[in-house]
Amino acid sequence: MPKTYGDDSTVNPRLRKRQQKGVWKKILRCAIKSASKQGKINLEKISIDSSSIPSKKGAT
Repeated sequence: MPKTYGDDSTVNPRLRKRQQKGVWKKILRCAIKSASKQGKINLEKISIDSSSIPSKKGAT
């Protein structure tokens, strides 16, 4: 985490609060809606895949 975001003990609770409030879902929903209106995505063929993100400590 870049130091400009603050200490981990401050940042992590902020991120968790935003997740609990549904902020990330709202952001994703708005991004998808905007891209759809611009014809940049086909909502019938959209998917999210996390297989390209390495898991920590070898977790599966």
